[in-house]
Amino acid sequence: GTSDPRIKDLAGNALAANFTWSFTTSDPPAPPPIPPVAGPGGPILVISSSLNPFSIFPVEILKAEGWNEYKAMDITQVNVTEINNYDVVILGQMNLTASQVTMLTNWTVAGGTLITFKPDQQLSSLLGITSTGTALAEGYLLVNTATGPGIGIVGETIQYHGTADRYTVNAGTNIIATLFSNATTATTNPAITSKDVGANGGQAIAFTFDLAK
Repeated sequence: GTSDPRIKDLAGNALAANFTWSFTTSDPPAPPPIPPVAGPGGPILVISSSLNPFSIFPVEILKAEGWNEYKAMDITQVNVTEINNYDVVILGQMNLTASQVTMLTNWTVAGGTLITFKPDQQLSSLLGITSTGTALAEGYLLVNTATGPGIGIVGETIQYHGTADRYTVNAGTNIIATLFSNATTATTNPAITSKDVGANGGQAIAFTFDLAK
């Protein structure tokens, strides 16, 4: 403040005397944590739709089962380049465009594992099931406990909420669980199916009801 060069204001006035002060610096703040819903990344992609809040709930199912390497994205963010980064896709219940159906089909045929909840019927051919045009509300299902996926699951009927679409099963499609109209009366329609797809180990799995509900 007493001799040039010194700091002055726009009118040319300097401080009446020197002034000394000190300060400390620190590292920049850490980036905000990844939202728990989005996930840290990994081989599993959970595809949801903002039009169906239940479609993001598979994230909670994964975390409850100890699967913590996943990424969650809205269907509007998923393209061919993005989906090719993953080995498994869990698709929540939603309506799909024709181009989205093609993307999911090609990815599965190339070797991906697609798990669908109450799938858009445009995926029926890929999943190896044929719609009957009817549905079953607030019914039950019975898991085939003699198969690999069903081993260890209760061998009694389990109730589901919402509606299940009724399908018949095409040749080559496995029935993992069967729909029941009540706790004791079986239908001829599957509740869960799986089908081997393509020559590279692809699998297409259908829950005919919305498991998230």
